[in-house]
Amino acid sequence: MVDVQGIRPEYIDMKNYSDSDIISMMQSGDSGSQDRAFRFLYQQYYGLIESLVVRNSGRSEEVKDIFHDGLIVFFNKAKRSDFSLTSSLKTYLYAVCRNLWLLKLKRQKREVVLEDTHEHIQIEQSHFQTLVQTERKELVQQFLGQLGEECRQILELYYYRKLKMVQIQQSLGLVSEQVVKNKKGKCLRRLRENLGSTYHRGLLS
Repeated sequence: MVDVQGIRPEYIDMKNYSDSDIISMMQSGDSGSQDRAFRFLYQQYYGLIESLVVRNSGRSEEVKDIFHDGLIVFFNKAKRSDFSLTSSLKTYLYAVCRNLWLLKLKRQKREVVLEDTHEHIQIEQSHFQTLVQTERKELVQQFLGQLGEECRQILELYYYRKLKMVQIQQSLGLVSEQVVKNKKGKCLRRLRENLGSTYHRGLLS
């Protein structure tokens, strides 16, 4: 996946793509095509999402996380062969990011009546929250499988089963807690490299 944080204006793909083009590029399995699709989405819609967040009690630095998480949800839906849009891609992505922002506001107990900057389709909140959590977990699980058995076990035990270092040490028969910490750090760096700097923000810390 493309690192949208590193995109500079002179490298943005200026070609116009239709919604069906973007979906086909996502489903192609070709990293080059998917990168071009992400660049196009960034060019076309980042400003729209920035306006949504900033007008509704958000800061500019919060926009990136919302937009990137929105792309994760869209990518994992669009790459499925049975995916179809019932609205424009612009409206769909806006609705996804709008719900992500509402969830963040709710978690932070920030009361806001949203001022919309674009039309949106309704996505039921509890269903959407489950969807986002599932999509994130699926994405991370996909890359965990590429790290090797020991790394996968360490990160799953720490992040999903919430075990302490000493418990992981005992479970895996490692020499010391420090060894577990060192291995976790190396495994986490590899996972973040695989996920790409665009998409690991907010997933793991």
